[in-house]
Amino acid sequence: MATSYKTPGVYIEEISKFPPSVAQVETAIPAFVGYTEQAVVDGEDYHDATPEKIIRPVKIRSLPEFEFYFGGAPDPTNIEVELKADNSVKSAKVNSINLLFDSVRMFYANGGGECFIVSVGGYNSKPGDVKKEDLLAGLAALEKEDLPTLLVIPETVHLSEAQAGEVHAAMLAQCNKLQDRFAVLDLVGGQKEITPSDDPVAEFRNNVGMNYLKYGAAYYPWIKTTLPFKIDYDAILAGTFKKEGSNIDVKTLFNSDVVGAIKNIDDDISSQQPLTADTSVTLDNKTSLEDFAAKLYADFSAFYSLSPADNDPDDSNSAFSIHEKFKKEDSNFHGLVKKLYEYNHFSETANSDSPWASPLLDNTFDFAGDFSDYTLDPPSTDKNDIYTASSTAANAAPYFKALADKLAKLIDNFYTELKASRKSRTELLREVDPVYSGIVNAISSKGVVLPPSGAVVGKYASVDRERGVWKSPANVSITAVKGPSVNVTHEEQEGLNVDAEAGKSVNAIRAFTGKGTLIWGARTLAGNDNEWRYIAVRRFFNMVEESVKKATSQFVFEPNDANTWVKVRAMIENFLTLQWRAGALTGAKQDQAFYVRVGLGQTMTAQDILNGYMHVEIGMAVVRPAEFIVLKFSHKMQES
Repeated sequence: MATSYKTPGVYIEEISKFPPSVAQVETAIPAFVGYTEQAVVDGEDYHDATPEKIIRPVKIRSLPEFEFYFGGAPDPTNIEVELKADNSVKSAKVNSINLLFDSVRMFYANGGGECFIVSVGGYNSKPGDVKKEDLLAGLAALEKEDLPTLLVIPETVHLSEAQAGEVHAAMLAQCNKLQDRFAVLDLVGGQKEITPSDDPVAEFRNNVGMNYLKYGAAYYPWIKTTLPFKIDYDAILAGTFKKEGSNIDVKTLFNSDVVGAIKNIDDDISSQQPLTADTSVTLDNKTSLEDFAAKLYADFSAFYSLSPADNDPDDSNSAFSIHEKFKKEDSNFHGLVKKLYEYNHFSETANSDSPWASPLLDNTFDFAGDFSDYTLDPPSTDKNDIYTASSTAANAAPYFKALADKLAKLIDNFYTELKASRKSRTELLREVDPVYSGIVNAISSKGVVLPPSGAVVGKYASVDRERGVWKSPANVSITAVKGPSVNVTHEEQEGLNVDAEAGKSVNAIRAFTGKGTLIWGARTLAGNDNEWRYIAVRRFFNMVEESVKKATSQFVFEPNDANTWVKVRAMIENFLTLQWRAGALTGAKQDQAFYVRVGLGQTMTAQDILNGYMHVEIGMAVVRPAEFIVLKFSHKMQES
């Protein structure tokens, strides 16, 4: 803006009258830490990166997006089935180790939206493979991310109580340090009943510590979900089966024709060999190029000469039929062989301007006469002639390497079709074999038993979206559940809700007739703290603090004077007025609901201003849940 005018004319000055505004930050963006099938993001494999695996948060918006980056559900690690005399299922027991995938499924089933995933490694084969160090590394990676507002690490339930307590304490410490997130913790052994000799709630309280309890909440018990286990043919064969008290090989009970066909195609798939023509080698002389071309020819010949074990010519999905389709005349394979012929043909001095004195290969392209009808006459143009008078092996090498890459892709496609055929046969087995289908149905009906954190943060998200972060995420039903793994009574919840010794409240998940499975608690771990007892109060303060912090950053280095103070106060007051109108703050009038103070003599001294400090004090009367509703009844005397 001009401060002095030297040229005659008309000048326009725009005067700012409105204060800046505070934009409310997101409140329910959880970050999940755990193990996944894969972690391939933007073409980079986080699990197989060198020199060490990459542990980095990845933002996703849906379950399909999770599956795209991180793969699907883990295979069950323990299947135990007992069969009756007629081979029907008497009992079935199934367990799975890694819980992240199913926890994310429950998050989306219960209203979740955006979230972050931190994969700390591939799936584990036994519970002991879950490492405290991996989970802490994943948690540390989240410290650099600004957006997450909730922390969830369901894999902690596979650690010992002491190690799980270390991870929980680290989660609470990060929340306290950054002051923009809240931790939802799971109990080791939370699927078990509380007994005098085995109390998972007491173990949790003993190991979580006493620091920063206002930044976390815990829920008991685990939940029985409707999510099916990933059950396939291989998982079933890896299980333990008993019949009339004796172990049996369950495969012998299935349709032998289909089982035999599956075995044959399995043999064909397992026989896949890597190509001998390695495209990573350097081809810088005639000898190396000749050697590469010879290996490439051998790879073509080996694929053509495959003799599949699954050799039923009448089955269009057999390995034999698929192989015949791949190598037939006018196929892609046919074209690649022709190209190799041409490259060899033009390496002969008699046929082109090649500097080579002899062919790269002998005339060994026979393949049982299938390719004898090729016309190897030189083309009318030299566009296919990769050799010229000035050629070197280095000039020709890219053509041969490109040919090898195309052959590798074609062979990969062949084995992909074999795997698809194999899958269709296992599906056929379920259709035609009652024993197999009965086992699959019995296992699928069990449903995954999960720690509740994934479902709980999903309800946080839906309640925040529909009501507001100030509404307690309780007395809401959980979707995709059969019920809690343990039925908690009214009397038992007293010991969960109020911890007279250390104040560590644990929220109950309970089943109510006609209502379903409800989250029946709204307390943080600081259950005896009058200020931070409730989850909604803590998370609302987190939201306001982070929103105001981001909005106020524009005033850094502004003059620390009354003009700036007025703008800051007006900006914050406008934001809190909107929260009050939405029902987040209690009070008949605005000045009863909140106050904002800033200024010399109110929140600052002259020394503060000299030191560059601008202190803003904000007070809020946040609504608190009606946790205990007491109805009082009395007799009324008859008056007429």
